[in-house]
Amino acid sequence: MRGALLRRILAPGPAEGPEDALTPPPPGFEEIQRQELSRFFGLLVRARLLLIPVFLAFFGWVALADPLPWRRILLGVFLPAASLFFLSEWRRFRREGFSPGAIERNLVLAVTGQLVLAAATGGVDSPLMPLAVVLAIPAGLFASRRFGYVMLAVQIAGILAMAAAATWRLLPELGLAAPPGGAAGRGGGLRWADALFLSVFAAVARAIGRVARKTFDAMLRRALAAQEDALRSHVERTEELTALSAEIAHELKNPLASVKGLSRLLEPAVSDAKAAERLAVLRREVERMQGILDEFLNFSRPLVPLALGRVDLAALAREVAALHEGLAHERGVQLELRTAPAPARCDPRKVKQLLINLLQNALEASPPGSRVELETAVLGGQARALVLDRGRGLEPGLEDRVFEAGVTTKARGSGLGLPIARQLARQHGGDLALRARDGGGTVAELALPAAPEGARGEAA
Repeated sequence: MRGALLRRILAPGPAEGPEDALTPPPPGFEEIQRQELSRFFGLLVRARLLLIPVFLAFFGWVALADPLPWRRILLGVFLPAASLFFLSEWRRFRREGFSPGAIERNLVLAVTGQLVLAAATGGVDSPLMPLAVVLAIPAGLFASRRFGYVMLAVQIAGILAMAAAATWRLLPELGLAAPPGGAAGRGGGLRWADALFLSVFAAVARAIGRVARKTFDAMLRRALAAQEDALRSHVERTEELTALSAEIAHELKNPLASVKGLSRLLEPAVSDAKAAERLAVLRREVERMQGILDEFLNFSRPLVPLALGRVDLAALAREVAALHEGLAHERGVQLELRTAPAPARCDPRKVKQLLINLLQNALEASPPGSRVELETAVLGGQARALVLDRGRGLEPGLEDRVFEAGVTTKARGSGLGLPIARQLARQHGGDLALRARDGGGTVAELALPAAPEGARGEAA
């Protein structure tokens, strides 16, 4: 029952303020808070290690200079225990990172330690008493509302208890001995005034920390909300421009088809060799423009549903290789297959087109006399297909940029083939990556979810 009561007291309090209660935090709000708390806590646990030699030196001095056994025992237990706690928190942070309960756990030790050290070094007259005000600020900043109230109550109770013990001489040996020629301890009235002022200042410091936390949270909320609005506007504008450009591309296909058809009709009537050559160039350029428009339309239109089923990537790879034997022979490139059964859960029509795209890129990049290899295997629970060439390879830093629309290494490329290919791979739940090959060239690796035994076709 006591454990349940303590959990209710230390649980995070409800949202403060009508704005927090009514408005859910924007995306990224809690993640940014956690990252910043983790960064602050990491600095704290590292800086605290510097206190360990100070604690040990202070304990050695008290053990040698102070005649009171209770003070030596108290500090002899607390200071080594605090040092071990600092070391354990540092090791835990390095091993596990920041945990949600770390702030409260360390605040409990800090408040308890400040009261213990203040009691052992003079009570209300201790030079460590003002630290109670300093510790109230992080309690307001980082702890929950209920936990902050509990810590404030503990601080005030400890301050008042030490003032009562000093005033009514409940512990006559609580204060430190005055130095030779120094003034004696202060009267009870001044001690109570100090205790009351410290209590009030601790409460004010806790309130300041809480207000600062709410202010920072409100600023972060507004910044993230403004960012989200800007991104939403950008996405809407991008969708409008994409739809408009797709419509323009679609409208351009009809006149291009007319130009291509007219050029074929004119071809028999042209007798001049130079004019016939120019007409052939015109037809090839029209065909290239049509290809670019088709790629753009595939890139801009939404992905269509997939007809998923159990497909062997090795069989698809053999089909694709057979389709490109003529092109490989024409370019003087040897095409080599190394296929192992690789059952994948995919749409065979889409994946076949994806492999055609990758193999054509490899053949176009390969110099005469080189070899393009096509491999399939099951690795890491995924069905994989690899296309390896000995071309010029990717320039450093282009491994991911080539998947951006418009980025291409070809002199006459559109920069849309690879983005569409990766988009298709990720629609299947897989991925497509390019990397430099040892000895020169490029490796294109397609990873798809492996198909379980007995998997049947389905739409996704």
